[in-house]
Amino acid sequence: MDNSGQIPAAWGPASGPELSDAGIWRHLRGNSTIIFAGVLALTIALTALLVPLLPLQDPLLPDYTNVLQAPGAGHLLGTDLHGRDELSRVLWASRTSLLVGLFATGLALVAGVAVGGLAGYGGRYIDPVLMRTTDIFLSFPVILGAIAILAIFGTGRRNVFFAIAFFAWPIFARVFRSRVLSVREREYVKAARLLGASERRIFFTHVLPNAAGPLITYTAMAVAGAILAEAGLSFIGLGVQPPYPAWGLMLAESMGLFERAPWLVLAPGLAVTLTSLSFILLGAAATRAMDPRDRSGGR
Repeated sequence: MDNSGQIPAAWGPASGPELSDAGIWRHLRGNSTIIFAGVLALTIALTALLVPLLPLQDPLLPDYTNVLQAPGAGHLLGTDLHGRDELSRVLWASRTSLLVGLFATGLALVAGVAVGGLAGYGGRYIDPVLMRTTDIFLSFPVILGAIAILAIFGTGRRNVFFAIAFFAWPIFARVFRSRVLSVREREYVKAARLLGASERRIFFTHVLPNAAGPLITYTAMAVAGAILAEAGLSFIGLGVQPPYPAWGLMLAESMGLFERAPWLVLAPGLAVTLTSLSFILLGAAATRAMDPRDRSGGR
């Protein structure tokens, strides 16, 4: 059997303390922050997934006999300016926010890994070109770049996916490239090369798995950023369009009504805050767990 490129166990990546999966897992299990954030994020995700099965009122159906009704038995979070049930709209809006956050971040992650991997492993001629291109995109804040894209191609949820991803991938590319540059000089990578492994096999077998750690932690924070970006775009009228529910759009529709109907502000405001906070805490706790110098943090 051809064992070309196979590395003796003593040379493998597990010999480094920062790559000990058992140590990371022990830290995660004892980290109260990541447990809280994980339960919160999982609860929100399951709620968004199961919304069609819940006994909720139609979030699009107006009822002008119950306009701005305070929270009560019939409407647990009250009603809006059109008499629509606020609880139903908040829960249905969670599907939009999570879908945008996960899909846009996924697109940005794939593009960033492709560009960062090619830059870090492609040689001295490819790297400068790709990194200068990345710098150009980094000069545009994600929200401003997304506004420009939506102004050109129009509003709507589908365009929001691509508008956010189009300006979010450079950070993934930078993070991944820096790790690739570090990992490709490790002893186990050099050993694989000496044993005759192809560069493609080395990259996918040894470099990619061991350079992906920071991407995992940053991805959680990027999901939070995408959720906040979607809320901001919907707030200014460039995201989800009425009458469909979105947290940012619901906040925009409740402007000027805080004293009269505070539930219209508090419900979507708390929803977007708790959802983004759960992913930020997940990313922060995972970052500390993967840092061998801070294995005791976050408890």
